[in-house]
Amino acid sequence: MREHLTFYDLTETQTPSGATKKAWIETYKCRAFYKKSSPTYDKDGVEAREVYQGDTVFMIVRETSKINEKQRVGYRNYMYEIILIMPIHSDHTLQLQLKRIND
Repeated sequence: MREHLTFYDLTETQTPSGATKKAWIETYKCRAFYKKSSPTYDKDGVEAREVYQGDTVFMIVRETSKINEKQRVGYRNYMYEIILIMPIHSDHTLQLQLKRIND
């Protein structure tokens, strides 16, 4: 596992004036394995865009209860939202499907 992921939770704080402020706070760091994904082509050589998108990344991390779908993930100076968490019970890992966010 060569990649480093940082997980962020959305927290709401109240300023002394009474206004509420939402911010993404770092809550968990772990190492991950980048799972290579490539476009899928049909028999005519046409790319199936609903299967593969260039801004989607798949990562494999060790299974933990600290990861949920409401978090955001920092990876290589980009922020990603978690689309899918798929447990792999045979080796106690999680496959994360991440989509890059334009912030």
